[in-house]
Amino acid sequence: MKKLITALIGVLFLWGMLNPGAAFAGEPFGGKQGEQGIEKALIYFQGVQNADGGFTAQKGGTSSKKLTGWVIIALEAAGEDAANGSWAPSGKSPLDFLKNSPQPLEETSDYALQLLAYAAAGQGASTEAQELTSKILSFQQEDGQFWQPDKGEQGMINAHMWSVLSLSAVGKEIPQKDKVKSWLLRQQNQDGGFGWLEGMDSDVDDTAIAIQTLIMLGETPDSPSVRKALAFIKGLQQENGGFSAGDWMGGDANASSNAWAIQGILAAGENPQGADWTVGQHNPVTHLLSLANQDGSFNWKEGVSSSPVNTTVFAVLALAGKPHPVNMTYGFQNSTAGTSGLFSDLSSDYWAYESIEALVKEGVLSGYPDGTFGPERPVTRAEFTKFLISGLDLPKGNNDSAARFSDIPENHWARSFISAAVDQGYINGRPDGTFDGNGKIIGAELSAMLVRALPQDKKDQLTEGPKWYSSYVETARKEGLLYPQFEENVVATRAQCSFSINQLIKLLSKN
Repeated sequence: MKKLITALIGVLFLWGMLNPGAAFAGEPFGGKQGEQGIEKALIYFQGVQNADGGFTAQKGGTSSKKLTGWVIIALEAAGEDAANGSWAPSGKSPLDFLKNSPQPLEETSDYALQLLAYAAAGQGASTEAQELTSKILSFQQEDGQFWQPDKGEQGMINAHMWSVLSLSAVGKEIPQKDKVKSWLLRQQNQDGGFGWLEGMDSDVDDTAIAIQTLIMLGETPDSPSVRKALAFIKGLQQENGGFSAGDWMGGDANASSNAWAIQGILAAGENPQGADWTVGQHNPVTHLLSLANQDGSFNWKEGVSSSPVNTTVFAVLALAGKPHPVNMTYGFQNSTAGTSGLFSDLSSDYWAYESIEALVKEGVLSGYPDGTFGPERPVTRAEFTKFLISGLDLPKGNNDSAARFSDIPENHWARSFISAAVDQGYINGRPDGTFDGNGKIIGAELSAMLVRALPQDKKDQLTEGPKWYSSYVETARKEGLLYPQFEENVVATRAQCSFSINQLIKLLSKN
C-alpha cells in the first residue's frame, strides 16, 4: 500500500507539473507561485490521507473527523472533488470517513464544521447534512445565540459564528436573524475587533470570521461594523505584509492569522493584493507564500511548523480566494483573472462596463458578496472620497487633517482617505463643521472634487457663477468628466462615479 501511495503521489506531482493550473480551475492569488502552492498542498494532503479516507495530523496517525472536515473544505475550494476516486486511495473517500467514523461530535463548532464540509462537497441536501442542520438549529437560544448550555458554551462567539456560516452554506434561513445579528454586533470590541469569547480581547482570526458572518447576515461591506473590523485587522499588519493574531497575543505574523485576514478582506469585497493592503513591496499574499515548504505544507511562522495540516488548509482557502462558506460566490474576483462575467448584474454592453472593469482591475472598486456590483446603488461622500484617492493612487493621509470634522472620529473607516483629500484640497465640509460621510454625494459635489484634482492651469480658469458649483460643473463638462444624464442635484450611482473617476484618470495620464 505504501508503494501504491508513493506512486500515486509521484504521478500527481508529474501531472501537476505537466498541466499547470489543472489542479485549480480558477486564478489563485499570487499568480504562478500561488498556483504551484495549491498544487503542492494537494500533494501534501494526499500524503497524510489514510486508507479509511480520513486525514491525520501526522503521516501514519489516526484519522481525525475534525481535520478531515477541514481538508474537504480546502479540497473543494481548490477545485477538487472530495468524493472523486482520486481521493479514495483504498476505495474510501474523505466523505466516506465522515459518514462512517464513530468519533463523537461535542462542541457546537464541531457540528458546524462537519456541515460546512458536506455543503462544500455539494452534499448539503444529504441525510447527514440534514441531521447536522437540525442539531445546530436546536442549539439556538431565546436571545438568538447558538450555544449548548450543557457544554458551557455561553458567550462563545466562535460557536455562534460558525453556526451561522454552516446554516448559510446549506441555504437554511437563519431563525431570529435580527437577534442573531444584534447579538454578534454587541460582541464587537471598542477597537473594532472580535474575540473568540464574550469579553475577550480582539484577535485577527475571529475578527475575519466575524466579517464573513456579518456579510452572511446581511451587513454590507461599507457598514460601520465591517469597516471597523477591517480597520482593526489593518492595524495589525506588519512590514512583511502579514498579520499577527493580536497585540495581546504578541509575536510575529503567522500563516493562519494571515490566511484568515485574507478571507475577511475578500468577504468585504476588497483585494488583499491591492494598494490598501500593501506595505512597501509586501502584502498578505506574498507573506503567506513566503511560508510555503517544498513538501507542500505551510509553516506557521518563518522556520516554525505548528499544526501543519490545519495551517496548510487555511493557506489553500486564502490562496484560492474562498471565504466561508466556500460553496457560495463572493463579489470580489482576482483581478488577474479574465473579465468574462465580471459581475452577475453587469453585461459587457452596459454603458459604464469598461470604466468599471478598469477600476476593478486596479483594485479601486470591488463587488458585493452575492457576485453583484450594484451599478445603480447610490454612493456616499466617504465612499466617493475613497474611490477618488484610490483611483489616483495617492497615499492615504497619516495626519489629523480629518480631525477638523466633528463626525469623523479616529476610528472612522475612511478617515485616512478623508485626510488625504483634505491635504490635496479636494474636499470641504458642511457649514456645521461635519463632513457628512454617510450623506449621498450629488453631481455638483462630485464635479467639484473632480475639478479640484485637475492640474493647476485648468483650475485657474474657474470663475464665479450663479451657484457655488456652476464653474466646477462647466469645467468638468468641458474636460469630459461628467457621466451621461448628469444632474447637479441628483445623487450619483456607483456606475456614474466609476465613469467619472476613470475619465479623470485617463485625462491626467495624458498631462
